[in-house]
Amino acid sequence: MSELKSILSGRISGGDARALAVGDFKEELFQLLFDPDKRTSDNAAWVLTHLPKTADAWLAERQNILIDEAMRTTSTTKRRLIMNLLERTPFEADNIRTDFLDFCFNAMLSDEPIGVKSLAIKLTYAQSIFYPELIEEFNTALRMMEPEVLPAALKHIRGKMLEK
Repeated sequence: MSELKSILSGRISGGDARALAVGDFKEELFQLLFDPDKRTSDNAAWVLTHLPKTADAWLAERQNILIDEAMRTTSTTKRRLIMNLLERTPFEADNIRTDFLDFCFNAMLSDEPIGVKSLAIKLTYAQSIFYPELIEEFNTALRMMEPEVLPAALKHIRGKMLEK
């Protein structure tokens, strides 16, 4: 077992995550994102969210792999963390993956945890912005979310997105 995997297989602090993120471990962290041990893969995702902004281009190169894992994983923690990483990557009009767009649309209206739903809203918008018909569908989906029954975080992000 590698030293990094050994570290990630246990509890790690925020300081540990930040320290590992600025080390020279990006590739190994990325590989550990797919480790069969839930704690190891969740921790790898958490550390990756601490990468400096200078790593955003590196993340963008791995966008499709991250999308596949976000849709495949059964860990809601890992899904939320990967969606955080995806929020840092650009989406382009000629490269939208309809499977992920559908996934995000469904997640924003599902019973997923609030963090996943909030990120699904943001990622749906980031992918829909290029197409007026998708923006209309996005706005319709947001309006279907009844603000009086939404938690504060979702009410806030819904309002911000409707303003856009």
